[in-house]
Amino acid sequence: MDNKENKDLTAYDNRFHEDPTSFNDFQAADYIKELKNQDNNDKAIEVGRTFLEVAPELKRYINYFGYALYNRYINIEDEKIAENETLFFAILDEIASVCKQERYSPLEAAVNKAIKYVSKKNPVDYGKLSEILEYLDAPTLDDTPFINKEGREYESKKEKWYRMKVRALYEVKDYRNCIEQANIALTLPLKWHYNNLNWVKYYRGVSLIEVGRYEEAEHVFLELKNSFKIVNLSSVLYKLYVNTGRENDAYTYLINDFFLSGYDASNLDNYIAIAKMAHDKGVEKAEKIAAAMINKIKSNAYETELDFSEYDNESADSLFDMLYSEIMYHLERYIKREEGKVIYYNNSRNFGSILQENEDDNLFFMQADFIDDEEVRKFDVVEFSRIATYDRKKKQASTKAVLLKVLYEDINY
Repeated sequence: MDNKENKDLTAYDNRFHEDPTSFNDFQAADYIKELKNQDNNDKAIEVGRTFLEVAPELKRYINYFGYALYNRYINIEDEKIAENETLFFAILDEIASVCKQERYSPLEAAVNKAIKYVSKKNPVDYGKLSEILEYLDAPTLDDTPFINKEGREYESKKEKWYRMKVRALYEVKDYRNCIEQANIALTLPLKWHYNNLNWVKYYRGVSLIEVGRYEEAEHVFLELKNSFKIVNLSSVLYKLYVNTGRENDAYTYLINDFFLSGYDASNLDNYIAIAKMAHDKGVEKAEKIAAAMINKIKSNAYETELDFSEYDNESADSLFDMLYSEIMYHLERYIKREEGKVIYYNNSRNFGSILQENEDDNLFFMQADFIDDEEVRKFDVVEFSRIATYDRKKKQASTKAVLLKVLYEDINY
C-alpha cells in the first residue's frame, strides 16, 4: 500500500511567519502535528515555543509539541544523552512544565526514559532519580498491572513509582519522607509483584531506625524475617538491639544466626561480631579462634592484641567447627539461659511448646532449633534462650525458644 503523502504546509508556514497569533486551536494543533509526523521536529519545537509565548490561550497543540521535544531530545540513545545531560534534563523539565499527566501526553514516556537512563548508572544518582519521579503525580498513576504479549504480569505504574521513590528517599537519607511515602504505599490496594512490598517495608524499617523509632522498626523486621530472605534481617535486628542497649537480645540473635547459617565466608561480618562479643564477655579462647578464622577469610579483617598463631595450620572451616563448639556448649557465658518443661510435642511436624506457668501462651519451639540432633519428647526439661519473632496468626510480636538442649526427663507433672 502506498504511503500517505505528506500534507502541504506552505499555507501554515506563510501564516506563521506573517502572524502566529492568527492560528486558532485546531490550526495550531494540526500544524505542529503535521510537522512532527513529517519528522520536522526542530520546526515543530520552534512553532510550539512561539505559540506558548504569543498565543497562551491555545491548548490543543501542547501534546504534539511535547512529543516533538520527546522525539528530538529524549527518545535518543544513552550515549547521545551523556554528551549533554544538562540539555536532556532541561528538555524533560520543559515537557513537564507544559504537558499534563494524561492520555496522549508524552510526560510519562519522557519520565520513564529519564528513569531508565539514571537507573543504569553505577552508582545510581538517587537524588536525581527522586527529582525525576516528582514529575509524576503518584496518586493518579494507573494501578493496573502491566501484562505483556505472552500474558506475563508485571508491576503497575503506581507500584513502580512507590517502589522506586521509597528506595530513592532512603538512599538520599531523607528518612522521614521515606517513611511517609512507604506508609502511603502500604495503605493502597495495590497488587504487589516480586519482592516489591517487602522492599518497601524494609526501607521503611531502616528509616524508622534512623529517626529513632526503634520499637516500630523491630516490629517491621520481625514481620519480614521469615518471608524476606534477600536481606539478612537477623543481622539488622542484631544491630538494632546493640544500638538500643539490648545486649542479651543482640547476642541471642547473633549466636542463633551463627548456629543456623553454618560456615560461609560471606558471613564475615557475623564472625567479626562473634569475635567482638567474645572480647566483650572476656572469653579469650573463643576470641582467639574467631580471630584466626576471620583472618583466614580476609587478612587483617579483625585486629586484636591476642596471639592466635597456635591456629595458623588450621583451615577456616575447621576453625569454624572449633568456634562452634566453643560457643554452643558454653552459651551461658554469652546469653541468658532458661529451663522449662516440654508440655506438647508434635512428632509428625517437629514442633512443640514449653510450659509457661505465668503467661497466657506456652513458648513455641522447632526441632530444628535444638543444638544437637536430639529426640524430643513430652515432659523433657530443656535449656533454651528466647528470641523475638512474629506471630502471623495473631499479627503481633511474640517470642520463641531457640538454641535448645535436652537436660532430663521429668514425668512428674
